[in-house]
Amino acid sequence: MNEQQVRDFFILNHTRPKKKLGQNFLVNPAILKIILEAGELTSTDTVIEIGAGLGCLTEVVARHAKRVIAVEVDELLYKALKARFGVAWRKDEATLKKHPSKNPPQKSANPSVQFLNADILKLELNTLLVDGTGTVPTTFKVLANLPYNITTPILWKLLEHHKQIHSCVLMMQKEVAERIVAGPGGKDYGALTIGITYHAEAELIATLSPENFYPAPKVDSALLKLTMREKPKVALENEQLFFQLVRTAFRTRRKMLKNSLARGRFASAEVLGTVLEELGIAPQRRAETLDIAEFAALANALSQL
Repeated sequence: MNEQQVRDFFILNHTRPKKKLGQNFLVNPAILKIILEAGELTSTDTVIEIGAGLGCLTEVVARHAKRVIAVEVDELLYKALKARFGVAWRKDEATLKKHPSKNPPQKSANPSVQFLNADILKLELNTLLVDGTGTVPTTFKVLANLPYNITTPILWKLLEHHKQIHSCVLMMQKEVAERIVAGPGGKDYGALTIGITYHAEAELIATLSPENFYPAPKVDSALLKLTMREKPKVALENEQLFFQLVRTAFRTRRKMLKNSLARGRFASAEVLGTVLEELGIAPQRRAETLDIAEFAALANALSQL
């Protein structure tokens, strides 16, 4: 669907894309091919599409995957999707109770495609990450053009299901993608980098200028692929302590690590200095210079105190 077709849709419906929902529609069909190649879809995949919009990606994905569950929070777009894919409307009270959303999943004329009118942040993903289509196991993948204002909470929610989801191909603000793939020592490297690296391998697929979208965002965008790890990047004795330590360290990223953690009450400055020296980490180093393995070693040492 090109830019003029998207414009015409909103003109016909006497409305505009909703800024509060982060609606920026991809209007360059060539990018769909890049998304598909990054997703490496197979006939055994179930794809959860977050923000199905007007169904351009949905239609293409349905030709390659075993099943597509298209989630769309905007009721106008949800109704447009049903019309486009020939969905037969049927309200089912039992389904409504099972899925806490405005409407239950609706099957289209293509039985491999389902639509769900729901807010992804309020949706219980476990209700979707279930294979009820037959004896052949399915692999769950996520494709999404993420609303830029809620990208980070969506990322954390997807990571909570790292054992069920195989991979995610996500469109997001370029700045966020650069933070995720950043290495130690740079200004982009931070708690988000480490949190995602712990559960997934991140790959920057492409960067896109604003004219690839309607309405054009004020920032560049990026396509990022997350491939979930079979086991975490580092071994931890106390995962909660590790993430608390990382978040505390990066709150004052320009201060010496020993001082930052002492203020966070992980231990006294004296004890922290001793632990850091035993690990071969200079106490005057800053959080942004430590890699995930060093943070893990520090968290494991502190868990023994």
